[in-house]
Amino acid sequence: MVWTALVTPYDEEGRINYDEYARLLEEQYRAGVDGVLVLGTTGEAPSLSEDEKLSLYEFAVRNAPKGLRLMAGSGTNNLKKTLFWTEKVMELGYEYALVVVPYYLKTSQEGLYRYFKVVAEETGAKILLYNVPGRTGTNMLPETVIRLSRVPNIVGVKEASGSDDAVSEIVAGTPEDFLVLSGDDSKTLPFLSLGAHGVISVASNVFPSLVVRMVRERSRKLHHALFPLFKALFLEPNPIPVRWAMERMGYRMGPYRLPLTEPSERTKEALDLAIAYVKKAAGLE
Repeated sequence: MVWTALVTPYDEEGRINYDEYARLLEEQYRAGVDGVLVLGTTGEAPSLSEDEKLSLYEFAVRNAPKGLRLMAGSGTNNLKKTLFWTEKVMELGYEYALVVVPYYLKTSQEGLYRYFKVVAEETGAKILLYNVPGRTGTNMLPETVIRLSRVPNIVGVKEASGSDDAVSEIVAGTPEDFLVLSGDDSKTLPFLSLGAHGVISVASNVFPSLVVRMVRERSRKLHHALFPLFKALFLEPNPIPVRWAMERMGYRMGPYRLPLTEPSERTKEALDLAIAYVKKAAGLE
């Protein structure tokens, strides 16, 4: 299973470039991904105004090719806002809501359990938990994920702690149909070997068909071909490198919104080398 954490392109004035977004939706569908995540971390949800977020959520539903599944990033660190956005994306027709561990306001594992349980019960949405301690400052432990998996409409987790042990514990302790998705491209193949179901990918913005093949074929060859790109995309905070990589692949990404800025020359060089390596290793030249 491959879901692309879709980037958000801007026009030269810094507004959302809806024409380019429609192009991205179409090309992701043609590449064979299972679905796209609208306004996750890679889509820069915190950089958009409330009006922009609603507009993009609506646009994706109207313009996604039939058969392309949709997930929306609806979590914040404010319970009322998370409830509002989760209910809204469900009304719009999204299949899943991805709800991140509340950031900045650090809490206990019991606090996380109660928070996600309330979101699930009050919205009725199909919820995927999102554990990304490097951004939130709080690590949701496997036992908390396992406990939450017993809530009927909490259906999976995007695990971005990078821990093989955590994935092993989660897979062993949750129902077979509880979706365990890697939040780190470089960990996708190792996590699949432990029983995970797939990835919510940054790299599949750049080479979607290759990431799809890697996952479906469990291909070590493609993992190694893509590995330099996996690493280069995180030389600086996401989505700085992937936006620049997409420009190099011919997409119109527009200017960076502060506080994000263009990557360093060193990162640009690494991205160029990684893209060239992938093309050569995968026979795309």
